[in-house]
Amino acid sequence: MSRSVTYAEFGENFVVATVSPERVSSAIRRIAGDTVELGPLRAGPGGAATVRAKGTIGEPRTEELDTDLLSFSVRLPVELHLDVRVGTSTAFDATGEIELHLTVLTLDPPALMIEVDPVEPSHVHFEIRSKGFQARVLERAGDVEGELRRQVAAFVNQQVASPDARRYACVELMPLIESAWETL
Repeated sequence: MSRSVTYAEFGENFVVATVSPERVSSAIRRIAGDTVELGPLRAGPGGAATVRAKGTIGEPRTEELDTDLLSFSVRLPVELHLDVRVGTSTAFDATGEIELHLTVLTLDPPALMIEVDPVEPSHVHFEIRSKGFQARVLERAGDVEGELRRQVAAFVNQQVASPDARRYACVELMPLIESAWETL
């Protein structure tokens, strides 16, 4: 049975019900897609290496954070195959995840906007497996993990700033309300 609530309670209940962890995961999934390709990127001392990465993106895991504003932590699993060229080709596989932190903002005129904090290299975690002796040497000398973390963070920040991502980040409510009133 419905009960009367204050406008403030209605607003908070509306935001919490509308922006659920499941909806956040679904939006992140649509923006991220199933695959990722990076490169060619320059890496290593003096940019001597060229890196290309191809991989898959898994299902996001979203949890609501206990903060004043409605906020979420999203962990996006990623598996990559890296081809590093310094003269000859060297291969690595990387498995890990990217941490995203999102906050839901309410705007005037009525809209819901999801703000994504910039991704820092410290938000990118990978376990790298080198394939072969040359790869093991390069991994130690060339900071492959550090460079991968920096490049992935930069790539994610570009994706978040893209027009597609911005389209999913803001839901203007007045057109939806007008449409609902017209169908009554």
